[in-house]
Amino acid sequence: MIPAEIKYLLENYEADDSSLVINKADYSNNTPNLSLTLHQPGAAPQLWSLEVIGHRDSQLSFSNIIYDTTILLTDDHPLLWQYADEQCELYFNGSSKDTAKIIAELKQIDSDLFGIHQKSSGQLNILLQTSNGSLGKGSKKLLTKYAACLNKYNIKTSIIDGHIPTYSDGTSQYSGKTLKLFFIRGSYIVGQDFIFNKYD
Repeated sequence: MIPAEIKYLLENYEADDSSLVINKADYSNNTPNLSLTLHQPGAAPQLWSLEVIGHRDSQLSFSNIIYDTTILLTDDHPLLWQYADEQCELYFNGSSKDTAKIIAELKQIDSDLFGIHQKSSGQLNILLQTSNGSLGKGSKKLLTKYAACLNKYNIKTSIIDGHIPTYSDGTSQYSGKTLKLFFIRGSYIVGQDFIFNKYD
């Protein structure tokens, strides 16, 4: 159950009158714990803790300069595709004189999906100067978008089906489809569940 104050932020993250800030993160235990401060108008700042159950990944920023004020808790986001979507491999056959344009479009796909957390596409230039090969492995949803871009330039593609990722917590095995993403002001945390507790 999400506390009312946090639920309000998730539903109204664009509101200028409230914000949630990560103060520190403790990864010393199996269950990471974050310290948060909730700022609301006309009220003293509230201190919260966030316990991340089944932590898989995180990228945290403690910068005062925030370009993204989004606060989101979801089980459907491109950052979860590497855990929840079928993992495949994309092969291409053919070449184009517009390699730079293709690379720019592939990077734009990454930027549109992942924002500041976009993947590095440093090897694309070398790969696309050959006439065939593997463009890489990853989420079928992402590779399908890459394939559509290459097809536009008459480069043939094929996606070899793979597997749905699974992971273990030491006792049980889980599908990546059980994971959620908590996105907060340019930082993100991937885990099975998130428990918010307010300090008295």
